[in-house]
Amino acid sequence: MKRMHRWRVEPSELIESTEELCNPGRGWYQIHTFETRTCRTPEEMRSSLHEKDALVLLLIRIPVGGESLKGEELDWICSILRTFSEAGKDMLLRFVYDLEGKGLENEPDRFAIVERHFQQLSELMGTQSQHIFVYQGILVGSWGEMHTSRYLSARYLSRLASIFREGTGGRIYHSVRKPVQWRQLFGWEDWERAAKTAKTGLYNDGILASETDLGTFGCQSREEAGWEQPWFPQEELDFEQRLCRYAPQGGEVVYGEMTEKMPLGQIAGRLSRMNLSYLNRDHDQRVFEIWKKLRWDKEDAWQGMNGFDYIGRHLGYRFVVRRAELRPKRKEMKLQLEIENIGFARMYEEAELLLEYEDLDGNTKLQRMETDVRNWNPGERVCLSQSLISGAGKYFLSMRRCHDGRTVYFANRQGEKGRLLLGEVILC
Repeated sequence: MKRMHRWRVEPSELIESTEELCNPGRGWYQIHTFETRTCRTPEEMRSSLHEKDALVLLLIRIPVGGESLKGEELDWICSILRTFSEAGKDMLLRFVYDLEGKGLENEPDRFAIVERHFQQLSELMGTQSQHIFVYQGILVGSWGEMHTSRYLSARYLSRLASIFREGTGGRIYHSVRKPVQWRQLFGWEDWERAAKTAKTGLYNDGILASETDLGTFGCQSREEAGWEQPWFPQEELDFEQRLCRYAPQGGEVVYGEMTEKMPLGQIAGRLSRMNLSYLNRDHDQRVFEIWKKLRWDKEDAWQGMNGFDYIGRHLGYRFVVRRAELRPKRKEMKLQLEIENIGFARMYEEAELLLEYEDLDGNTKLQRMETDVRNWNPGERVCLSQSLISGAGKYFLSMRRCHDGRTVYFANRQGEKGRLLLGEVILC
């Protein structure tokens, strides 16, 4: 009598990991500042990088002297971008006229020169778009932070933003300093529809320094202020929470009146509400020393972790596989997955979710799962199902960013070279 084979599934125990993950487009960054008169070799630049950071912020000062940037000046900028891209870093980029807090003194005296410079720089960025995650600011203002400039009216902002989109082909995220500046660019009518396509987010270099984040927010209600003036913090945070579903936000925390008032749970809640993807790891150290003394007190995998590490590991997206159920049938295998994003923000770049089957001889087959990871909201779980060819062997899950194939790691302990073991099917 012919023996009937049966399948037996040994599921993987999916344990949440609290380790730092070096995933693209999120996390800590350090600032690297360049001026045309400075000369640093590629080796010097690479040696200054923090090994575990996926991001860097490049602050590049350009000369004001000419109507146009010279060829050698553009080549110098390209060499800087090339060095950091070869080091495997995603770039946050800010071109500036001023590094001294003297925006009015150091920017050109005619807007036509600003236009020409920004057109050249935008076209240059378009050639490097694969490696530039976010361009911050609009070139003008003290430290490029969109204040203390004669060129920050809605008319000037709109023109420069248009130059950026044309030069880069809309392939790079852009961010402005304040929510009110975003509204000045895109108006009131159907603003959320504009947010879905504009690829323009925010950068906040005054996070938690004061009730208004150093003037990022205002002191009037939305009804009183209208669309082109800043609102009360809570109303602006509501606006940011909706806006930054579609484009990233990052910046710096600053020591101030709020620093010692907020418990860790409240801080994390605020940063989550901002959909915060990245922070400067060097500024402000006074804040970080306070965070390191705080402890996460909820009864979960993170209980007892200090605030600095807890916040750093939740910047951006963080995907945890909560459930993986394999159901073998005669000719196919049915997979049920449940994945939670426990980070502060979404993943903003396209990525592939891949199911890998490894048979008893070590041969592998890859199958793409149909989902758009850019829609995985923070604090929510997504349920997925997939049919696949069944067989004895192991089943793994992996993810990779589409434009460069870079691995995106899951926050589970069972990871193996970027693959997460979901379970094993044994032929009895």
